[in-house]
Amino acid sequence: MPEGPAVTVKGEVISARLIRTRRRGFTIFEAILDDGSGPLRLVFFNQPYLQRWLLPKKVFWAYGIATRAARFRRGLVMENPQIEEFLEGEKREGRGGEAGEGADPLSVGRVVPIYRRLPGLTPRMRRRTVHYLLRNFADRLPERLHDIGEREQKLPSLADSLREAHFPGCAGGPADAEAWTERKSPYLHRLVYEEFLEFQVGLQKRRRERAADPAPILAADEQIRARLRAVLPFSLTAAQKRVIREIGEDFRRGTPMRRLLQGDVGSGKTIVAVLSAVLAAACGYQTAVMAPTEILAEQHAATIFRLLAKSGLVPALLTGRVKGKARSALLDQLAGGRIDLLVGTHALLENPVEFLRLGLVVIDEQHRFGVAQRTALAAKADGTGKKPHLLVMSATPIPRSLALTLYGDLDVSTLDEKPPGRTPVATRVLPESERATAFREIEAEIRNGGQAYVVVPLIEESDKIEARAVEKHAEEIRRALPARRVGVVHGRVPPEERERTMGEFAAGRLDVLAATTVIEVGIDVPNASYMLIENAERFGLAQLHQLRGRVGRGRRASRCVLLFGTKASPESRERLLVLEQTDDGFVVAEEDLKRRGPGDALGTRQSGVPLFRVGDLMRDVAWMKRARDEARRLLAEGADAPFRTPFLLRAADLPAAD
Repeated sequence: MPEGPAVTVKGEVISARLIRTRRRGFTIFEAILDDGSGPLRLVFFNQPYLQRWLLPKKVFWAYGIATRAARFRRGLVMENPQIEEFLEGEKREGRGGEAGEGADPLSVGRVVPIYRRLPGLTPRMRRRTVHYLLRNFADRLPERLHDIGEREQKLPSLADSLREAHFPGCAGGPADAEAWTERKSPYLHRLVYEEFLEFQVGLQKRRRERAADPAPILAADEQIRARLRAVLPFSLTAAQKRVIREIGEDFRRGTPMRRLLQGDVGSGKTIVAVLSAVLAAACGYQTAVMAPTEILAEQHAATIFRLLAKSGLVPALLTGRVKGKARSALLDQLAGGRIDLLVGTHALLENPVEFLRLGLVVIDEQHRFGVAQRTALAAKADGTGKKPHLLVMSATPIPRSLALTLYGDLDVSTLDEKPPGRTPVATRVLPESERATAFREIEAEIRNGGQAYVVVPLIEESDKIEARAVEKHAEEIRRALPARRVGVVHGRVPPEERERTMGEFAAGRLDVLAATTVIEVGIDVPNASYMLIENAERFGLAQLHQLRGRVGRGRRASRCVLLFGTKASPESRERLLVLEQTDDGFVVAEEDLKRRGPGDALGTRQSGVPLFRVGDLMRDVAWMKRARDEARRLLAEGADAPFRTPFLLRAADLPAAD
């Protein structure tokens, strides 16, 4: 048999043996297969159970790449091939190909489905089971896209689509595996569309149910507009004006607004929230602003207090640091309606916190809060039962292709324009051998009055991960910058100490802050002008963009340096170059999604990302849009009955087995 690409061979097992190695728990099982042209060595790593099945004198099919591996001395070798036993007497059946003695019609001479391994079920057994079910029961599956199929380019039936998904070519068309790989098959489109449509019908129904609740009507007259203009310290961007109009339209409907306000760092989300709160207060309602950390809540409070200083409105701050009599007095004022806007952390969710007339809830960095927490705050309605409006804000750009999915129950507003005066952060990607150069640049930046962040991926060193650890790296920073004040923060530092250190950096009493990604959100230091990120290849693009957003928040020209380690792959280095080429967070997020997929791109906190069996959130976004539009039409016409429950096949729907 020749050396080359993946091939399928049939041969008799001449010998087989289990080889135990010096590494504990590591085994090699080796079988010699003779296909008539010479011996082929089959090698399996950590699969000792094969010794009970892959026995001499048996005949097997083997599929894999045959190579001349130096570590196995001589001859052709297949490492971890797929194997199936050749059983005498089987005949080829079904469409395509002619009958042949000893041929397995589902495993040889055709495009074969590859399933993940299941205990006690070989791939061959699983193929036969799936084939039996499709042959006998697929035509009994309920068809939910009758008239929709006519409108949507006459999509194939569900039965044929499932048959083609498992056994391409069995529905009468060509066995074109590439059409599936490239996501061009109409049978794949049919399955994707139905999956997305079921999802969108549920999403749109939830929107409708929430829209039925009453909410305060917040409308501005000319006197209120004058109060809003008086709050503004600067001119709004066109994007801010557009978003404020969208929020104003929601406020006037009398149903609860549920709007996501997303925008890059520095795009001006806070002023939009403050103007919304001023309008609510002018209409007699209170506003709650919730942030994920005390330092971010305090920074929001400082900004809001400054903006509202001459407005006549009463803002307040409630965090875990407000205790005793001061806390009791604040809660009494809140319950009595004498506080118009309350800024806080999770403390706002506690039972003693009661509003007299809560009309608006603003949640910043919304991905840091769970659905239950958002619901608990929104449930603090006034005595009339009216539900407050909800505005959630995110500085983590959400790829446009995911907004339909992740926040399909929210209206999305985007601030895609930065206020005047904001300058892009100059970004460079360098090998870690340039670290000394970066330290010299940090020293020069501090001499000129700036401050610097140094971000590393680990809290402490690991034997399994080759990356910088913050505590040890802080010592290296102190040696390189002996005259500078260096602080350290990470997730294991007690919250009070962490907040104190970050506060000292914000106040200018520290020159360098060495940190893990705890600084990704929740710290605003306009004087910080240099960001150094170690082992940048270990972070996602969206996360790197968020970290880069910690600098460039003031008038100082700012820089970001991304150092990659010696073991960073060429693909990782290429990925980092995206940040050199753009400072648009939405472009960065789209690239991150393309390269890493929705789960990784959004991080483990995004536990609400739906996992579709067939659909691809990036490549099938056009089908998601069609599904959304069709779901709206179905609900409007009351034709959503087939999608009111998830698709489940009951035993009663199936005919009796032969």
